[in-house]
Amino acid sequence: MQVDTSQDDGQVKIKISGNVDTKAAEELRSELARVLQMSPSKVTMDLKMVSAIGSSGIGKILVFFKELNKRQVSFEIKGIQENIYRLFKAIKLDKLFPITKT
Repeated sequence: MQVDTSQDDGQVKIKISGNVDTKAAEELRSELARVLQMSPSKVTMDLKMVSAIGSSGIGKILVFFKELNKRQVSFEIKGIQENIYRLFKAIKLDKLFPITKT
């Protein structure tokens, strides 16, 4: 897994590539903690290069979202593959934050 982060005028974009398994989820947690230190006003996560994500990866994203929500920072996921989109909808993540496939 690879995580690329860019910041522009308070908006942070996180691009994740590769599978997010248990080991990668810990790396993701570290990167998301670093993003929180940037004090963003908006965060967009791009998952179009992720073909599989485990429960630990989903958990790290949820903990990250909850912290952003506490700080009143908007969060969305853009660019998500169909299989992961269906999974996220099944567990109702789309009710917490916007998720778009493109």
